[in-house]
Amino acid sequence: MAALSERDRKESNNELRTILLSHLTEDARGIMLDVGGGTGLLTVTLSDVFGQVVVLEPDLRKVEYGAKRRQEVGFIRGSAQGIPVAGGSIGTLVSVAAFHHFQDQDVALEEMGRVLKPEGRLLLVEIDVTTVRGKLLRFTENRLMGGSSKFLVPDQLLEKVGHHGFVDVRLDRTSRGYVVVATRGPARLC
Repeated sequence: MAALSERDRKESNNELRTILLSHLTEDARGIMLDVGGGTGLLTVTLSDVFGQVVVLEPDLRKVEYGAKRRQEVGFIRGSAQGIPVAGGSIGTLVSVAAFHHFQDQDVALEEMGRVLKPEGRLLLVEIDVTTVRGKLLRFTENRLMGGSSKFLVPDQLLEKVGHHGFVDVRLDRTSRGYVVVATRGPARLC
């Protein structure tokens, strides 16, 4: 499967930026955490909107590469199942095409809720495996590359997010997948 061209990557990032920003409130624009954000390619495009942007990434090589090339972004090595950030400190948490990689998606959602401020925004961008492109990506990742990714269809992810105490859970479609948008409820315990 061919990689995205530089032009396609920029167009995709611009589309995601527009969609993500359309779901933010002013209160959510303090600190943004990008869970599974790789080298920060998308995150850097949002650095002008937030007071601070941080990528959480388990791959040390990606953390080192991003830290050298994207000074406006902070990098932390870690996983979604144990986010090394103080509870209630993040205004916006984004995860782009990474949720299907999380070994324990339920623990990851609990951690995301823990680190978000009350009324903080959760935006999960995922690949829609009900489409031809999504089916090809799932096949490539799990069969050809030997992965064990757990892709969810949009309704499954909406339901899963709602079961973890998030409110106002909704769906937005993109040209390459979908976004689940949710808010951390005010009464959630950290």
